[in-house]
Amino acid sequence: MHAITPTDPATEQDATSHRRPARTGLVIDASCDVAPDFIAHPDVAVIPIPIRIGTATYVDQHDADATSRYMRENANGEGVTGQSIPLDAAQMSAFFLERFALDYDSVFCLTITASRSPIHDAARHGSTLAMNAIRTARQASGITRPFQFRVIDTRNMFAGSGIPAMALMDMLQAQVPPKDIRDSLQRIIDATHTYYAPDNLGYARTRSRVRGDRSIKLFSVLLGSALNIKPIILGRQGDTQPVGKFRGRDEAWNRLFAHAEAQVRRGLYAPHLIISYAGPVEDVLRVEALARLRRTCEAEGVRLHVLSMSITGMMNIGPGGLTLAFAGEAQRDHF
Repeated sequence: MHAITPTDPATEQDATSHRRPARTGLVIDASCDVAPDFIAHPDVAVIPIPIRIGTATYVDQHDADATSRYMRENANGEGVTGQSIPLDAAQMSAFFLERFALDYDSVFCLTITASRSPIHDAARHGSTLAMNAIRTARQASGITRPFQFRVIDTRNMFAGSGIPAMALMDMLQAQVPPKDIRDSLQRIIDATHTYYAPDNLGYARTRSRVRGDRSIKLFSVLLGSALNIKPIILGRQGDTQPVGKFRGRDEAWNRLFAHAEAQVRRGLYAPHLIISYAGPVEDVLRVEALARLRRTCEAEGVRLHVLSMSITGMMNIGPGGLTLAFAGEAQRDHF
């Protein structure tokens, strides 16, 4: 992945008399499921999310070792009694100040939907708290260029938060003008569809109620447990709704992957499709419907990312759960 930093030779010289290009940072919170090369980019930072289950504490920050430990110690990802402990505004402010004050001139921070998590509000208030300290630090270092910090609600979760983040990275690398980034990113956020396919209805209902989500009803849980029914839930624009139910995981996944394949053929607003899974990704990779989806993505110039879900996602979706996301105008949501 290429650097975000623009290379315009006309970049202005600041008061320290040294020259450096304007640099843009990109922040996501740890619940956002994105490709490993995105996380590895030097201009990307991840807001950690501590999680407490019983007496154990895990820090969700896209660290493979921490994720493996969580899965190993919690029945391959189960955390029905878990509690996330997001950073508050003061902690966010300190994080932003340390990471971005002197080396960046612009920062985009993309968060999980504000309708399901306090992270967005904490990041927004934290950025406001940090601004005076950042301006003071830059002035003391002789940096005269203005500093901008934007906190953006993705209005989605997990794989769905990853789509606008990766689309934004593409735009920054292509040096799209800021005014065009704003409009394009909002269009992608508005059109991002995230499909949640929990493997255990009872678990998913318990966790969804913690987030204020009522899309899985008790009757459906009782019926689904008896018949091995697997639901598919759509998340879009800060809300969720059930859009399908199928007999068993195989049928649910096959129908979901076929739905995504049809959408790829119709066209996407961003050339990414993300699948995140609460378990060994080999479980997903061996599905024949995924192979068909991959071939279609390759033919249409879309990058298919099959990822291990964040610890936060695993705790909320449950072991064996899957999320799939893309940005585009689907012809239909129910299937």
